[in-house]
Amino acid sequence: MRRWWVIATIVAAIIATVALVLLITHPNTDNNTPVAQLTEVEYGGITAEYNGDGVCEVLVELGTVPRSTTTTKSIRIINQSATPLVLVDYSTLCRCMWLEYSREPIPSDKYRDIELIFDSRGEWGSVGNFMEITTSSADTPIVLWIDADVE
Repeated sequence: MRRWWVIATIVAAIIATVALVLLITHPNTDNNTPVAQLTEVEYGGITAEYNGDGVCEVLVELGTVPRSTTTTKSIRIINQSATPLVLVDYSTLCRCMWLEYSREPIPSDKYRDIELIFDSRGEWGSVGNFMEITTSSADTPIVLWIDADVE
């Protein structure tokens, strides 16, 4: 059973990495700018820029997480579309992680920080999972690929 999870985690990490590279380098046909750009911010969170095209995929690496602890990661959502963006809901297959965020609209060209919480109780080894955030733009969900090593 553990071997299956390790293989699934590796495959998910490879797919996420390829998708992330394609997402960053694929030009937008309208104005030839990148679909999304990801940069580290000073508080160690991950920035995901949303511009209204396709799926915004973000790899969130939590690093080494001690067993039976809760880890929080800040994620900055930047709305680059012309209309306000609302984070409506999220879904995940694992009850070990959840989001804390405001449902107030993010105005155009503004950002909102959300918190990803990962609870390592009951988890061990390499943990890979994903979370989909439904936005007010039904055509553009945000997918978070979460990677952690629980020790």
